[in-house]
Amino acid sequence: MKNRMLRRTLKSKSAKVPLRTCLVCRRKVEKESLCRLLSSGDELVYDYRFRSPGRGYYICRRVECLTRFLAGRRRFGRLPLGAEALDRESRERLQVECEK
Repeated sequence: MKNRMLRRTLKSKSAKVPLRTCLVCRRKVEKESLCRLLSSGDELVYDYRFRSPGRGYYICRRVECLTRFLAGRRRFGRLPLGAEALDRESRERLQVECEK
């Protein structure tokens, strides 16, 4: 009985880290190390606080993933819009954030 209770407390103390998949390279990475895009209507917005409601899409902070995403009009995964739907402010902020 004590062993079961001890195992339960040990399991509950180990926090699970949320994983998300990058749209471009399809790697599973911790949520905090990705950039979140949000589709609102017919445009994409960079959600730098990870708090806006709605369907989120994630891109690695690696320069290769960002340039591949911004370079073409290709659709990635379930993202209904391409990079051309990013507004200018979000595009600039995303580039600065991913270069860090």
